[in-house]
Amino acid sequence: GAVESILAARKEGGKINSLEEFCERIDSRAVTRKVLESLIKSGACDCFGETRSTMFARIDRAMARAAGIVSDRQKKQETMFGMLEERAEKKVEPEKQLTEWPQHELLAHEKELLGFYVTGHPLTPFAPLLDKFALHKTNQLAELPNRAVTRIGGMIGAIQQGVSKKSGKPYAMVTLEDLQGSVQILCMNENYDKFRSLLVANKAILVVGEVNNGEDKPKIFPQEIMALEDAPRKYTKQVHFRLNTAHLTPQNLENIRDVAAANPGKCPLFLCLTRPGGEIIFLETHDRFSVAPSPEPQHRVDEQFGEETYYAKVDNSLPERTPRRWEKKSSDSTSDE
Repeated sequence: GAVESILAARKEGGKINSLEEFCERIDSRAVTRKVLESLIKSGACDCFGETRSTMFARIDRAMARAAGIVSDRQKKQETMFGMLEERAEKKVEPEKQLTEWPQHELLAHEKELLGFYVTGHPLTPFAPLLDKFALHKTNQLAELPNRAVTRIGGMIGAIQQGVSKKSGKPYAMVTLEDLQGSVQILCMNENYDKFRSLLVANKAILVVGEVNNGEDKPKIFPQEIMALEDAPRKYTKQVHFRLNTAHLTPQNLENIRDVAAANPGKCPLFLCLTRPGGEIIFLETHDRFSVAPSPEPQHRVDEQFGEETYYAKVDNSLPERTPRRWEKKSSDSTSDE
C-alpha cells in the first residue's frame, strides 16, 4: 500500500524533490511515520540531497507541516496563514545539515531493513588486512581438499546458539562474512569456551580452522579465533621500512627510531635502502628496535616517507591440523598399548 501510494503520487505530480514535498503528496495513512523512518534509514530518500540524520530528525516537523497543509486544502480555507503556507510549500528554506550518522550505523540500518548493504560494506576498511593475512576467501573453500586447514577472515554476520543433545554442552554456529560470500563456523566443546568472548555480531575476526567439504556447503571447525586487528602481531615475520637513500637525512633516521621506540615488540625490523643506482641494501636493526606490527606504525611511516614505505613480511604457510578430540583419545590409547 505504501509503495502504491508513492508510485501514484509520482505519476500524478512528477518527481518528489524534498522530504516536505514527500510528506505533503503521499497519503499519510499508507506511509506512516514508521515507513518514513525505514525509507530514510535504507537510503531511499538520499535523492533529496540531505544527510539521513537531518531528515530523520525532521520527520515529525515535516509530517505536521504536511498534515496542516492537507487539512487547510480539505477545508478550502483562504486565510492569510493558509496563503503563506502555500508559498512556503513551493520554497522551503534549506535546513542546516546535521552530521551524518557514522558509516557503521548507516550500514547497520541498510542491512537490517534490506538484508544487504547499499552504500558500502563494513569490512571495506579491513580489506588490506584480509588480503594480507587470510590465506583463502569464502568463495575458494569449496575447491580445497576435505579437512584442509586454512586461515580465513571476515565479519560475524549472525550467531546461532544451541545446546548439543548428545553432550548437553553449548555450541555456536557462526556465520562469517567476507567481501565474497559467507561460511558457517561451528564452534563447540573447548573451542566454544575458549573463543566465545569473540563471538559477537559485527566483529571482524580471523579464523584458523579445518574445512569440512563433506556436505553441500563448506563448514569450518575452528582451531583458533582472534580479532582481525591482532593478525599482524601473530603472523608478521619481519617489518621492513623501504627508504630511498637520496632523500634520507639524519633527522629521518631519528624519526624512524622514534617510531620503533613507540611500538616495541618482538618482530625484527629491517631497513630496506634503495640507492640512486637502484642497488638495494638490507640492514637488520638491533633487537632493541624490534617492533609490534600494527596499523599505527604503518600509518606514521607511510605518512612521513610515502605510501608503501612500510612492508610486512607475512607467514603464509598453511597451519597444521589439530587432532580432534576422538583422534586424541585414539592416539592416547595406542600409545598406552
